[in-house]
Amino acid sequence: MLWRRPLPRFIASVHFTIRTPNMATDDLNTTVAAAPAASSTTTALPIRTVETTTPSDGPAPFDIVQTYRDLLATDPEITMPVAAIESLIELLRASPASTAMETVEVVKKEKAKLLASAPNPLPLLAGADLFEQYLLRSLRGQTATSAVDPVLGFDETRQHLLNNRQLFARRAKAARDNIAVRGAEYIHDGHVVLTGGGSRIVTKILLKAAADRTKRFDVIYVMDGSARSAATVASLRHDDIEVETIKPQTVSHVLGNNKRINVVLVGTEVVTQNGGIISRMGTAQLAFLAKHVPGSQKRFLVAAETHKIVRKTPLVYPLVNGVGVRQRDPRKFASVHTGAGKPNDDKQQIMLAEEDEVDYTDPELIDGFITEQGVKMPSQIWEMVDDYI
Repeated sequence: MLWRRPLPRFIASVHFTIRTPNMATDDLNTTVAAAPAASSTTTALPIRTVETTTPSDGPAPFDIVQTYRDLLATDPEITMPVAAIESLIELLRASPASTAMETVEVVKKEKAKLLASAPNPLPLLAGADLFEQYLLRSLRGQTATSAVDPVLGFDETRQHLLNNRQLFARRAKAARDNIAVRGAEYIHDGHVVLTGGGSRIVTKILLKAAADRTKRFDVIYVMDGSARSAATVASLRHDDIEVETIKPQTVSHVLGNNKRINVVLVGTEVVTQNGGIISRMGTAQLAFLAKHVPGSQKRFLVAAETHKIVRKTPLVYPLVNGVGVRQRDPRKFASVHTGAGKPNDDKQQIMLAEEDEVDYTDPELIDGFITEQGVKMPSQIWEMVDDYI
C-alpha cells in the first residue's frame, strides 16, 4: 500500500463532502449559478463574476491575470492566495483540455503567467501551489480519506471544482474568524497592544477582543504608510477602542517607555517554510525593536491563515529579492527604479512601488503564529508544510 500524505486542512474536505448529487441543501453542493438563491442565509461572500467582453468574431480568450485582478477588485475581503486559487478554477472552466495531463500542463503554464505578472508573486504562489497539489492528488485518485469516499474521475473532479469555487473563499473567511477567537485570548484587560500595517486579520482580532466587555485595553497604531491604516484606526475607534497613533521613528521610544505594552501583533503577506515572514517594509524592524530595546522584551506574534504558507526560504542576499520579489535592490540605491515598466539593470520589469515594498523577519524574532489550527511556534511551520501543503 502506498503511503499517502493527508491533504491540506484548508482544502482537504473540498472533494468528498458531497456524498450524492441530491444533497441540494448542503452548501458545498451549491453551484456558482445557484449561489445567489442562498444569499438570504449566506451573506459573507457574494458571488463574484468575472466580466469579459465578447467581440463579434467569438468569445475573448481567457486572461488569468485580469481574472485575478477582477477578483481582488470586486471583493475587498479576499486574500491574494485565495484569489489565485479562484482564478485557476476559472481557468478550468475556460480550458478546452479534455484529459488530466492536458489540464495539468495548462494549469502550470497559466500559473507561471500569473506569477510573472506580480512584482511580489509569493502570496499568489502560496495559493497556486496549494491548488496545484490538490488538483494533482485528485487526478491521481489519491483524495479518498476513508473506505466509503469515492475516487472521482477527471470530469467529476473538474466539475466539482467549478461548482464549489467559492468554497475556498468561505473556508478562508472561517479561518479568519477562528484566528480572531484565538488571538483575542492574548489581549488582556488593562494592557496595550502595539500594531500597524492595516492587517485585516489583526483588526478582526482586536474587534473580537473588544466585544468582551470584561476587557478594557488600548491600542498603539504605527502609521507606516499602509493604505488601510487610516481606515483601520477609524474602525477601531468606532468600536470604542482607545487608539493612539505614532510614527515609525517613535517605535523604539514607545516600546522602551510604555510598560503596559504586553504584545506586538502583526499580520503578514506570506509565511516562509522556515518560520519567517515576508510582509510590508518595517515589520522586521518592529520585531527587532520588540526584542532588543532596553526594558522592552515584548512578545511578537503574527496572525496568519495557513494558506499563506509558501514553500520558500530566503537564503540569498538581498533576502527578499532572492525569493522572487521584484523591488529595489538595497545594494544599488542609485541605479534602481520602481514603478511599472521602468528599467532595472537594463531589463524591463514591473517593480514594487516604494510604499508596497516588503522585508523579511527572521523566525528567531517571532514568538508564535496565531493560525486557524492553533498557536504555532516558528519551528512548527516546516512540519505544517510537510504535513498539509
